[in-house]
Amino acid sequence: MAAKSKTENSCEIVAAEKMAEDIQTADELYGDGMPYELDRIENEIRFYQDQAGQSLVEIGKRFIRIKSREDHGRFLRAIENVGMTPRSAQYAMLAAKKFSNTKSISHLGSTKMIALSVLDDDEVEKLDSGGDIAGMKLDDIDRMSVRELKENLRKEKAAVKKEKEARKNEREAFKKSMIQKDEKINELDMKMSGMEPPTKGQIAEATLYAMNTGFTVALAEMNGSIRNALSALAKAERVEGIDPQQLSQWLNQFVNEICTFNELCKTLSDGIENPTPAEDNFFDIIEGKADV
Repeated sequence: MAAKSKTENSCEIVAAEKMAEDIQTADELYGDGMPYELDRIENEIRFYQDQAGQSLVEIGKRFIRIKSREDHGRFLRAIENVGMTPRSAQYAMLAAKKFSNTKSISHLGSTKMIALSVLDDDEVEKLDSGGDIAGMKLDDIDRMSVRELKENLRKEKAAVKKEKEARKNEREAFKKSMIQKDEKINELDMKMSGMEPPTKGQIAEATLYAMNTGFTVALAEMNGSIRNALSALAKAERVEGIDPQQLSQWLNQFVNEICTFNELCKTLSDGIENPTPAEDNFFDIIEGKADV
């Protein structure tokens, strides 16, 4: 038999070191202080299958330990030996990684924990510490059905995706506007660089394009604020048990801000639909001959 090359030996050493590191990590994070024994851990998995949400976490811990030591084929046989499917084992390991350090989520039951496994780690921490996710606190999740929970999470995911797409479109529109502004200014610079002095219209046009950045940013910020307000309103409307009178009373405390917003929007809309130059002499202002 041919001797192994140095490269093959190096790869085997790296693989062995990684396996040892994975085993040590699994034992430190998910071990129970007992020596590793595959048969014993399989029996423990069967015991925790009879429990609720916490059982899912405990099962997941044990599968993580098995997976860190066994090859893929033996790992799959261990799953089969305890009467579970690979998908169920994956859910259990995900629950262990997501919820091992939480204090109150495990009581929700395995099905809801699986649904909540789509949350980011910071969202899990927020929910466990009493915060809300998609307008839901732990007590709300405990009362609702699994179907309602999944639907709320789906809606929240869709809303976040829509918000990201809107932000992306705004950035692209802003970038396009800046490119067009630069092109127009360069064009006007070329026209105004000749011997003839620029006309009033040329200077006015250049000044307007120079204002593109500020106006675009202001509109983008306004759109972002409106989206945030709409998101808050949508969450308020999804509060479990809310009735129209409660919702109306809650909104009434913002009546002054809403009225101001409506007035400003109307003024801006009127100004855009019916633009009229100000009475001040444009050239006197830019040349410093009149007060702004």
